[in-house]
Amino acid sequence: MNINISGIDVQINKKNIKNMHLSVKPPLGNVVVSAPLLMSQKSIENFVRLNFGWIKKQQEKFANQPRMTARQYVSGETYYIWGKQFFLEFKTSQKRAFKIDGNKIILEMKAESTAEQRERFIREEFRKILIEQLNRLIPKWEETTGLYCDSFQTKYMLTRWGTCNSKAKRIWINLQMVEKPLECLEYVILHELIHLKVPNHGKDFVAMMDKYMPDWKDKKNLLNGRILDSYEYRK
Repeated sequence: MNINISGIDVQINKKNIKNMHLSVKPPLGNVVVSAPLLMSQKSIENFVRLNFGWIKKQQEKFANQPRMTARQYVSGETYYIWGKQFFLEFKTSQKRAFKIDGNKIILEMKAESTAEQRERFIREEFRKILIEQLNRLIPKWEETTGLYCDSFQTKYMLTRWGTCNSKAKRIWINLQMVEKPLECLEYVILHELIHLKVPNHGKDFVAMMDKYMPDWKDKKNLLNGRILDSYEYRK
């Protein structure tokens, strides 16, 4: 359920929990409240208003993060793979190709290819790079934690780095994670695996994160402090 409270759009998730939990999600600063099943809407609204100042502060932090300029997919543009900077070199060719050479990403496509076509091709190549690491890292953290997912998928998301379906034991990883340092990807994988067992961010969740990744808060801050895609900041 989504409602507007004092000008703030709030997503409300009713769960089998005892207390309300408030979060502001990167990268867009979306506000999410997890509330007990029988909690009244008035109580939820009062809870949000009580934390209005904190919410605005978090949203301003995300809004002021540096963002890449809007991409045209031409030579000289900057891209990141696992936190390392690369520069795009576009070459005209009748056959599509994507290569990494030193600090360059070489993109070969037809001269008349549009920015949208180039974007789709680059995203699919980035997806392959991300999946390669997911195939390596998910089993690592499954073995470490004893928590297993039946499947994983990647998709481009605007409001979260990862998500999961605990009933289906499926996790999704944001395609943008390919641009972040690998340690950030490991943090997101662990985060979602734990959510297969613990649905909220309460003390049990924190205890498991502390157990398996003592410096997880540092990795979280590193991830949320990285430069964001331009993507016109659409909602």
